[in-house]
Amino acid sequence: MTTTSNHPQLGHSPVKPILIIGSPGSGTSLLYQILCLHRDAAYISHNMFRAGLRRTGRFLGDRRKALFMLQNLIHRDRDSNLPNEADAFWMMYFGYYNYMTEQDYSEEMATYFRKKVLQVQSLWGRPRFVNKNLQNSFRVRLLNAIFPDAKFVHIIRDGRAVAFSILNKKDGGATSPILLVGFKDILGEKYQSNRSELYNYGLAWAEYVRKAREASAFGRDRYYEVRYENLIAEPYNELKRILDFCELDWYSEFEDRMPPIKDMNKKWIQKATKDQLVEMDESTIDMRRNLGYDNTVSLV
Repeated sequence: MTTTSNHPQLGHSPVKPILIIGSPGSGTSLLYQILCLHRDAAYISHNMFRAGLRRTGRFLGDRRKALFMLQNLIHRDRDSNLPNEADAFWMMYFGYYNYMTEQDYSEEMATYFRKKVLQVQSLWGRPRFVNKNLQNSFRVRLLNAIFPDAKFVHIIRDGRAVAFSILNKKDGGATSPILLVGFKDILGEKYQSNRSELYNYGLAWAEYVRKAREASAFGRDRYYEVRYENLIAEPYNELKRILDFCELDWYSEFEDRMPPIKDMNKKWIQKATKDQLVEMDESTIDMRRNLGYDNTVSLV
C-alpha cells in the first residue's frame, strides 16, 4: 500500500489519515484501541514522545527509530505503549478546546503535521496513521485543510449517558483536560451558570456533536458516523463497516485480537437520581431529537 501522495497542493503527505472524533464518554477510546490493533495502523504512543517525536533536526531524525525501539525495550508497561491522544503533538499549533477552521491554516503548521505523521508511519513501518483526539472535534475544518483526504470517524452516544459518564469521571478523580478546563470555554455564551455541572455537560455534548458533524460536508467517503449503541450491539458488523470506510482490510488475526466489548450504556439509567435524569434530559433533548434518540423511552 502506498504511504505518500504526490498531490500538487500537499507535497509529501500521508495518505488518508484516520481521525476519530467525538465527545468524552462516547466510546472514542474503545474504537481507537481496536483500530490500532490493525496491522496497517500507525499511532502515537508515550514511548514515541520519549523518542523525540516532537523535536526536529536531521541528526535526531536519523536515529529516532533506534530511540523508539530502545524506549519500547525500557518502558514495557501498558500505558507507555497504548495509543495516545497525543495532546502535546496537536498543541504545537492548536490551543485547548478552541474552535478552529481553514481560516487558521498556515503552510508552516501543515508541513509540521504532515511530516510528523509520516514519521509516525515510518517508525511503525505501517502505511496508515490513526489518532483519536477529543479536541479535534472542534477542528475538523482546519484538519481538512491540512489533510484533504483524511477519514473522519465520528462516534456518537446518547447525550444523557455521556453527561453522566463525565460526571462520574470527575467525581472519581479523573484529571483529563476536559475536566480541568471545564466547559465554559467550550460552551461560551451557551454556558448556563445557574444550572448544574451535569446540565452543562449535556450542553457540551451537543456542542461536540454539532462541531464534529461539520465534517459531514466533506462527503460520504470522508466522514463516517457510528453510534456507540450500534457498536456494542453488533460489534463485528459495525467494525467491518468502519474498516471498509477506512479502506482497511478485515483479516482473521485482527478479529482474534479484538477485546470483548461490554455494554456500559445502562449504568446511567440505573444510578442516576430523578433530578439528575431531568437535568440530562433537558440539556440534551434538542440534539437527541435531531439524532433520532427521541424514540427512546422517556425516563423523566
